[in-house]
Amino acid sequence: MMSDRVREGTRIEQQRDRLVSLGKLAAGLAHELNNPSAAATRATTHLARILTKLKDASFELGRRNPSDAQQSAIESLEASLMRTEISPPDPLSLSDLEDRLNAVLSSHGQDDAWQLSATLARCNMQPEALEFLLANLDSATARAAVVRIAASAESAILLGVIENSTSRISDLVRTIKEYTYLDQAPVQDVDIVQSLDTTLTMLNHELRNGVTVQREFQPVPLLVDSFGSELNQVWTNLIQNAIDSMAGTGELRVRTFREEHYVVVEIGDNGPGIAPEVRSHIFEPFFTTKAVGEGTGLGLDTVQRIVRKHRGDIHVSSTPGDTRFQVWLPVAQSVT
Repeated sequence: MMSDRVREGTRIEQQRDRLVSLGKLAAGLAHELNNPSAAATRATTHLARILTKLKDASFELGRRNPSDAQQSAIESLEASLMRTEISPPDPLSLSDLEDRLNAVLSSHGQDDAWQLSATLARCNMQPEALEFLLANLDSATARAAVVRIAASAESAILLGVIENSTSRISDLVRTIKEYTYLDQAPVQDVDIVQSLDTTLTMLNHELRNGVTVQREFQPVPLLVDSFGSELNQVWTNLIQNAIDSMAGTGELRVRTFREEHYVVVEIGDNGPGIAPEVRSHIFEPFFTTKAVGEGTGLGLDTVQRIVRKHRGDIHVSSTPGDTRFQVWLPVAQSVT
């Protein structure tokens, strides 16, 4: 009866530990997804206003009936500013360029010169090109041309923001599917390096605040007939423990290499290390050095069980400033 109760209690705690880990991952992913989605929403809202301004400026420019040469100059300058491959200036150069463009616009009597110059500067428009355009147009036609050019250039910037944001969201969704092996067979050939990269991406929200990641990935063979989602759970627990031991600031080292018939994954950190009297107990169920409510003591126990399920082994070495967990996983005979 006691044995049954212990097994049931362990099962409940393991389930709770999984739910806590899932909640932390979900919260981090929600934050990661919110940033690009919010950026895309803001850009879309702004783009609607810019398109209205572009339409009005195009109508006004058509009403002014510029000559073919003038129309060609306007369209040529407009096209050059909408090229997305142009890198934006650095902040200091941007401020200087904005002041110079503002001076050109003001010298030709353009209203709201500071607003137009800010947009044109972000598109890297040069004062000489603007001066040449304004010098060959009357004031009203020049006003319509500059407003249209600025609106066109700003719409290109906003489209770039939307494209980058939606691409980031797509990348995150793909990472989630790779991490969970969604729509894939539970047992399959696993690329260890890709598995580690995916896990690091999933934990990016915890790494960005002060943890630098050193990757040293040597080419290693695929692990055949492995449980991909369970291996990701191993990397997640070990990386999370390393981050916690460094209190969120330090160097995380992730390394892979081949050792005879084994693939070795090493996850290290430069935290304070594991005390010798604690080291022999870290894989015991319910043993934890964390405060009450912060850990169940089942993370490393789960890691060890998954590694042994894959017929592998796990080793730990630790000194102050250098703690390393090495996971040894056998390579299948068919790929050796």
